[in-house]
Amino acid sequence: MLVPDITNPFFPPIIRGAEEAARERGYELVLCNTDDDAEREKASLRVLRERQADGLLIATSRMADATLASVRRERFPFVLVNRGSRVVEDPAVEVDNARAAAEIVAHLVHLGHKRIAHIAGPLNTTTGAERAAGYRDALRTHGLPGEAALIAEAVAYSEDAGYAAAKRLLEVAPTAIFAANDLLALGVLRAAREMGVRVPADLSLVGINDIPMVGLLDPPLTTARVPQREMGAIAARMLITLLEDEPVHDRHVRLPAELVVRGSTAASQTAGRRVA
Repeated sequence: MLVPDITNPFFPPIIRGAEEAARERGYELVLCNTDDDAEREKASLRVLRERQADGLLIATSRMADATLASVRRERFPFVLVNRGSRVVEDPAVEVDNARAAAEIVAHLVHLGHKRIAHIAGPLNTTTGAERAAGYRDALRTHGLPGEAALIAEAVAYSEDAGYAAAKRLLEVAPTAIFAANDLLALGVLRAAREMGVRVPADLSLVGINDIPMVGLLDPPLTTARVPQREMGAIAARMLITLLEDEPVHDRHVRLPAELVVRGSTAASQTAGRRVA
């Protein structure tokens, strides 16, 4: 299994789910951390093929299409995890990102927010692109304008990247921010505190994933819970089905995320708040 960052708390439940499902069928999981680097991804793939790995679970978010194309050419069995592909036939297990974004925006609109900003993940990743598109579609659904100033692309899915993006967004005084994952939302919290912006009194904040401990923040984070363990298990079972030449009934699984409302979102108090 190739993962982009083993230190990101989003991935361990996925890995655990995949490992448990693999062992049920007599397989062992070998983990490779790629740091989302194309050269490391290529090196890991080369070693795994040379050591006669049976197949691949690919959870890396930025894998070059050329690298994935080489895996297809060699007919090396694989399943994509938490990412999609431009090739419809590629087996994949991912989150219904459009639906998650729609539910988050609807929640904020219901609370009276009209200036809803978005910190997108890197737009060269499936999750970043799909969640940003879902955000824009949801704004149109609710009759809200899509202001360019209210969206910022983070350079990575990290707290520091969320902090940098939030520093820019908070200058235009949104009343709510939808961050494309929980680590980005943590960066927003840090930036808001530095700038004297109170969450949720001045700014409502929502993330995605529901990683461990975000319910213990001050305030606890409203987020969309992704079924990480289930995602890993489904992907492993799908790969084993391919390896054993059994019929695959659904090659593209989209799992729903569940909105978990906590203390970081509240009714909009003002439309014209100034940043302190």
